[in-house]
Amino acid sequence: MWKLVQIEMERRDNLGAKYSSSDIFSSKLICGDCGGFYGKKKWHSNTKYERSIYQCNNKFDKNKDVCQTPHLREDEIKEKFIEAYNLTMKDKNRIKKDLKEVINLLTDTTEIEKEINKINEELAVVVELATKAIKENSKSDDSNETKYQNLVDRHESLSLKLNRLTKEKNDKENKATKLKSFLSVMNKSEDKLNDWNEDIWMLMVENGTINRDKSITFKLKGALKV
Repeated sequence: MWKLVQIEMERRDNLGAKYSSSDIFSSKLICGDCGGFYGKKKWHSNTKYERSIYQCNNKFDKNKDVCQTPHLREDEIKEKFIEAYNLTMKDKNRIKKDLKEVINLLTDTTEIEKEINKINEELAVVVELATKAIKENSKSDDSNETKYQNLVDRHESLSLKLNRLTKEKNDKENKATKLKSFLSVMNKSEDKLNDWNEDIWMLMVENGTINRDKSITFKLKGALKV
């Protein structure tokens, strides 16, 4: 669970100033035209007709093409999510099977770990040779200086490769953690929603893209789109 929290915090950090926790739809709804976030707006403030709607935050930005995606009411968003959820859960068994297979692939990092160990061993040798070359450089031998520089270049090349492999391994582990969490939620969730459930929304939805026809394409945390 702690690792999942770290992953979510990293996601929010990447959003930076764009992230807001002011309501459950913050940083979850995306404009299909410009890719910006939808935000909550008040219409007819301080009148009997006052109501809240969600629309693209960039809709009326100057010097930009006007987004043609529609505004949506909160109840419309909730209704569309319930429809998408129920559609997804009709195929629950197949999705769970596919998720387990993907998780098994992601958690098998044997080959990457072998490469990482190999590079670490080679780095240790390079450092040892470089240390020796530094001592020999005191003799002001140009050939020793060239040898040392070659070792420095080799160390840099190996370090870059090590960083790439480490990131690849971490990315796989993070994806596996998210999929395991999603699978756990699926196992515990009811097969059909008749009413809005905020917990399921927060646990299952990565984001939702608003299309011009008012439909929403939801991306679930199991990398599914509905």
